[in-house]
Amino acid sequence: MSEKQNGSGRVSLEDVARLSGVSTATVSRVLNGSDTVKAKSKAAVEKACEELGYVINRAARTLASRRSMTIGAVVPTLATETFSRPLAAFQQLIHDAGYTLLLANSNFDPDTELKEVNKLIEYGIDGLMLVGHTHHPKLWERINAQDLPCVQTFSQDSEKPCVGYDSEGAAQTIASHLLALGHTRFGVIVGTPPSNDRISDRLYGTRKALAAQGLTLPESHLIDNAYSMNDARKAVFRLLDSPEPPTAIICGNDLLAFGAMRAASERYLRIPNDISIVGFNDYEYAEHLEHPLTTMRVDLASIGTHAAEYLLATLNNQPSQRHTLIKTELIVRGSSGSVPRAER
Repeated sequence: MSEKQNGSGRVSLEDVARLSGVSTATVSRVLNGSDTVKAKSKAAVEKACEELGYVINRAARTLASRRSMTIGAVVPTLATETFSRPLAAFQQLIHDAGYTLLLANSNFDPDTELKEVNKLIEYGIDGLMLVGHTHHPKLWERINAQDLPCVQTFSQDSEKPCVGYDSEGAAQTIASHLLALGHTRFGVIVGTPPSNDRISDRLYGTRKALAAQGLTLPESHLIDNAYSMNDARKAVFRLLDSPEPPTAIICGNDLLAFGAMRAASERYLRIPNDISIVGFNDYEYAEHLEHPLTTMRVDLASIGTHAAEYLLATLNNQPSQRHTLIKTELIVRGSSGSVPRAER
């Protein structure tokens, strides 16, 4: 049916207007998401589009509006809920506003991140979401040259728009919790090197809490190349085989904590009687493990929501909150307990 509408093989705006019984201007307003169109007319246009198989000509719209109706995002990985949950919330909001998400993965590499941002800019994105505040030196130069609205997530930055939480304070809270339980020997397992701004802030918070009690975190007890549950499992074996094995292990996220629990079980260690394990983020399954996980709860979805709200407001020339601080909360469950009796 659609191929016969205008003789060209493509359905036009005029075809939709003719079938729905409204003007082309009304059809255009409906397709652009305007809320000024009556419900009856909107329903007629939507029905006509469906019957005719009408597809919006994005290229033509971009030329007319000077907007691509796309927003880009570059994240370090999609392998964990840490970034997939914020992205889901982010995408939902921009989708509701008529935008399409263009997504890229940097694999925690600043050079790759810069290349992906350059590609997204070439595609004509209207806005950009990034993770963290440590980037390639030329990244912001490129963004500013395009006058591109951009927001950093998982970041606290006094100069640039950001949505994040107090990484240092959260880590300090975790360490203080374990110190209060009598632990003095700690291990830390993360998936990125200390040069990563989020990890460096957390390590600083952990070491600050330990230093207040006259303790240190030995470099041999910091493992920064664990990206999967199996990596964390191997990391725990390495820590347990050290001359002074830790009685408490702090993990960079709940996925790593799960791997750490598996390793403890394989060594016949009881959790938390023999060893305490703490995660970060409070993934959905954290409370349903055999040993419910003590973890730092972060409202990951709200990070994506606030990031989307900032970009959409900026694109619409509306007032926007440049800096948003998300609250964190330590959720104490069954994986952390008092230091083993033999260590007291």
